[in-house]
Amino acid sequence: MIEHTYIEFMGLELADPLTFISDILMAAFCAYFGHKLFYEFNSKYAKLTAFFFLFLGFSAFLGGTAHLLDLYLGKNPHLIAWTMQGVSILFFQLASLRLIDSAKIKVFLKGLIFAFFGIFLFQVFTVQHFDVVKMNSIVGLIGFVSIIHLLQYFQERDIAYLRIPLAIALFAVPAMIHGFNIYLNKWIDQNVISHLLLLPCYYLLYSTLKQVAIIKTKTQPIPQSVPLEER
Repeated sequence: MIEHTYIEFMGLELADPLTFISDILMAAFCAYFGHKLFYEFNSKYAKLTAFFFLFLGFSAFLGGTAHLLDLYLGKNPHLIAWTMQGVSILFFQLASLRLIDSAKIKVFLKGLIFAFFGIFLFQVFTVQHFDVVKMNSIVGLIGFVSIIHLLQYFQERDIAYLRIPLAIALFAVPAMIHGFNIYLNKWIDQNVISHLLLLPCYYLLYSTLKQVAIIKTKTQPIPQSVPLEER
């Protein structure tokens, strides 16, 4: 693990400015994708995945700012940013439940999701280590979201569902960069590299989510208040 780099700006000692810039880029990408999903599609699936991106973007913004002002803000803003990332995973899991038809299975899995989220929150504020966030993301995205989309693919044979776990699998690349502390120099460290690699991953995931959102919008029941001639 390399040491932090600092610059002085307006009397402040700012930590790892390139990490902050890469975090802001991630926040901007996520905010844009979340906005598109929320306003361009009417399905619950699209709305929930929109909140996944929006909370992920908020987490990146808060985490980047806390990192930049680490000497002044301390640990607590990082814990809030990690919590927001956990909330984003929660919304993605809830969106995945929209693909399940059985009401009983939905209720059971929803209870499981919130129970695991409660454990996550407890560990964030007691363990206070980013490994908790990593584990929550692995279980949520691979152990839950990917499996449900895979099962939906085998049920409907629509390639759009299969593309979700494939897109999620690509997140392993920046995760390994960060996990193995692979960096170029003290300025372009593992955080900067992994953040930049996450940008195309976010775009690919957004593109695949949009395809599923189109399917769910087409199959969403039409409200009874809509005149027959407009259905």
